Amino acid sequence: MATFLLRRLAWLVPTLLGLSLVTFALLELAPGDRALLATHDTEPTTSAETRAATLRALRAHFGQVDPTTGEPVPFAQRYGRWVTHAARLDFAGASEDPAAFRARIAAALPVTLLLAVLTILATLAVAVPLGTRLGLRNRSAGARAVSSAMLALWALPEFLLGTLLILLLAGGIGPELLPAAGLRSQGAEAWSPLARALDFASHLVLPVFTLALGPTVWLTRQLRESVARTDRSDFARYLRGLGLDEALVRRRVVRNGLAPLATAIAALLPLLVSGSVVVERLFALPGLGDLACRAALARETPMIMALTTLTGAVTLLGLAASDIAHRLLDPRIDLRGAQ
Repeated sequence: MATFLLRRLAWLVPTLLGLSLVTFALLELAPGDRALLATHDTEPTTSAETRAATLRALRAHFGQVDPTTGEPVPFAQRYGRWVTHAARLDFAGASEDPAAFRARIAAALPVTLLLAVLTILATLAVAVPLGTRLGLRNRSAGARAVSSAMLALWALPEFLLGTLLILLLAGGIGPELLPAAGLRSQGAEAWSPLARALDFASHLVLPVFTLALGPTVWLTRQLRESVARTDRSDFARYLRGLGLDEALVRRRVVRNGLAPLATAIAALLPLLVSGSVVVERLFALPGLGDLACRAALARETPMIMALTTLTGAVTLLGLAASDIAHRLLDPRIDLRGAQ
């Protein structure tokens, strides 16, 4: 176990470096740049010479060109400079105010964490009992019908599902049963604590449902297959051959069939990361996904790189933790060959 953990931690650094290099290169290949976008808001009466000077100054400030010679800074040098700052956990770099940079992330992080925790809890609350029941009744027509319906729901992307929910439940073409955007209603500060709490919860219903549907369907199918496979295994046949009560056999089948649950939960992290960008943007939630989207539109390389590194590290650590949890749940799993 210790060897596996050390190997995983050793792989964390080169993996994050590779992820950051690909992200930095993609930002380099994208058309336009941050300085050019910033000069779009200049007054129409501004002369071409003034605009060009402003553009050169901004590019020098953002580290794109050498402030002395005006020549573009090579890609390798700019990436190396970012790695040097990132190694000191200074993701803002020289072109940003470190305090303001950290404050933006700190303000958005709680929203994304709350959304992720609620999504995981909702996913587990539905997927574990439903996947177990479908696995135990895998051969029934009802189980196959439910599985087919869930597969059809899984095909709905988050933006389409969220749009449909807004149209049907948030006053689009149907009654306004739930709020469609933000975390609080206008004027909620003057309400009682209970009314504010209920209002806050109501704003999270649609985003959590939108973000949780895909992971719920995926996890339900994973658990259904695992429980059904265990129910058909020699282990289950042996228990039934001993003449044990069927209820006891099913409890043992469910216990063994839920062994992949720890690994499956960690596999949800990439789904939540990708889905949060769409969901937070659609429902106007000020989380990391919305922050990443706005940073991408403004070509804020330091913010994009910081969020990419953060989410990449959390995902990799989650996958390592899931493997360890899987080993603790099932001692037969050998982690010595895992990477």
